[in-house]
Amino acid sequence: MELNNTIATPLYKQLEEKLQHEIETGERPAGSRLPTENELSETYHVSRVTVRKALAGLSELGYLDRKSGKGTFVAEKKLHRSITEVISFTDMCRMMNATAGAKTIKIALEEPSEREIKEMSLKPGEKILVLERIRYMDDEPVIIELNKFPESFSFLFGEDLNDTSLFELLKKHNIILDHSRKTLDIIFASPQEAKALNINKGYPLLRIKSTIHDVENTITNLCQQLCIGDKFTFIV
Repeated sequence: MELNNTIATPLYKQLEEKLQHEIETGERPAGSRLPTENELSETYHVSRVTVRKALAGLSELGYLDRKSGKGTFVAEKKLHRSITEVISFTDMCRMMNATAGAKTIKIALEEPSEREIKEMSLKPGEKILVLERIRYMDDEPVIIELNKFPESFSFLFGEDLNDTSLFELLKKHNIILDHSRKTLDIIFASPQEAKALNINKGYPLLRIKSTIHDVENTITNLCQQLCIGDKFTFIV
């Protein structure tokens, strides 16, 4: 994409989109240093003000890290995640040109707590299906995910849950996840969580608890995600 001063799109926006495309396609990899403002200005025949505005926009979107006295660098890839929408981890990765992965840690039927019985409107004696997985972005662990379903979801025992989108599996069984209620807080990684996510013990994690409903407003599952917060950009 060449900059064109004869079209309606402002030059700073054209430059911003060009650099964003180069970052997303890997032409400018994470950690690489961008040319200086003067160099970009000369390369694209625009003013430094135009360059500065384009870089500011990319920094705000999380694509760049601007380090005083050192320059501007391509930021480590972050997933852009909406807090208000229900979207699969796989789709989030796809939008960032990243590869989603999953490793199943546990799948079992367990006795529900009183809170779980109430929240999921379980029948007397009904168990819950507990599914715990680690989610990966480009082979790097970023989330520990714990889902709890009614016992009627036992069909998941027959599915391959590794490197698979849970959303797509449920859709195959005509279960469409539609909306959720979330609470967020910060916790600090236990030794087990730190080992699973390849981080230090005590590293801050964003804990997202969700009550997820399908299109008929029936609660399908309770979900807890422990996220390495600096791997995500959250949109409210």
